[in-house]
Amino acid sequence: MDLQKIETENLENLKSQHPELAIDDRIDLAVDELFDIAFPVKKDSKTEAEVKEYQASLFDNPGDWGEWFYYPWLNRLVHFPPKDQLRALRTSRNRNLINVEEQAKLYDSTILIIGMSVGSNVVEALVGQGIGSKLVLVDMDTLEPSNLNRIRSPYHHIGLHKVEAVSRKVWEIDPYIEIVAENNGLSDDNIGRLIHDNQVDVIVDEMDDLRMKILLREAAKGAGLPVVMAADDGDGALIDIERYDLRPETPVFMGQIPEDILEKIKAGGIPRAELGRMIGQYFVGLENIPARMFESLAEVGKTLPSWPQLGGAATLAGVSLAYAIRRIILGNPLKEGRTLVSLEEKLDADFGSPEHQAKLEQYRQMMK
Repeated sequence: MDLQKIETENLENLKSQHPELAIDDRIDLAVDELFDIAFPVKKDSKTEAEVKEYQASLFDNPGDWGEWFYYPWLNRLVHFPPKDQLRALRTSRNRNLINVEEQAKLYDSTILIIGMSVGSNVVEALVGQGIGSKLVLVDMDTLEPSNLNRIRSPYHHIGLHKVEAVSRKVWEIDPYIEIVAENNGLSDDNIGRLIHDNQVDVIVDEMDDLRMKILLREAAKGAGLPVVMAADDGDGALIDIERYDLRPETPVFMGQIPEDILEKIKAGGIPRAELGRMIGQYFVGLENIPARMFESLAEVGKTLPSWPQLGGAATLAGVSLAYAIRRIILGNPLKEGRTLVSLEEKLDADFGSPEHQAKLEQYRQMMK
């Protein structure tokens, strides 16, 4: 069920078709805050007459101002300010950490996000900062109960396609954001179309398919587009920044993965145990794996059905990638390659102890 824009002359017809329809119309609150944005020095001293005068400069009839949107999945009709005013309201608290000119440039960007687990956290961080007037969302799976520690959706969304669940959340915040939904995941058949037809500015890789990760970077190199990726790593996030827009000659994964390993992955047929070692050694790096994760990986298939992923790490990954994307779009200096954003290293008082470091080294040797 897609979001529907309802013309003013069709409002009564919609109401008659849906007698249980919920209607949200708080344009008055939007006008009040728009006044504060326009006249910040009067925020604490404005009078009702001043606000009414400002409102009269915006519209004659409140019902005709802005747009009405119907959310079929909520059976709810919502009255929104016009797109530019909604953008101003949503990003007013970003200033001047992000100035007006920067905000306009960020909003006009198009971001391709592949994988809606950690990727859903990237989307939330982007939307919160007003980054992206167009989002291309790609996944092939539906929501499962175990996803809910990383994808902030209600339980009744279980069984809903991940792309649809994320799209609904975005549209409930800003219905003017264009969403291109790809429900079949990334494949050899659609990778070129998704990148080129949508005039993508930045690519976010949050999928599990190792072969497609490689093919995505090869396509990004050809198109001269940056790729960012974050892996939740215990309580931390491992960030990879690959600037094919600046240096298209850069090898995929910044040359951190040997060519023979890349070709072996692309050929397929690798046993699960060997694939796990490749992920640990090359895609994450043994030096970046925390002790509790080492211990957990040994229990996968025994006492654990899959490797653990914490919601806090997924949130940290989303925030980190949104920061990187912001700097890429604005042309700000950005560290390339791999960076570990580690809460454990910064906040765990025992992290630097000889005992803890010795334990980590023991685990690393066992994984080699």
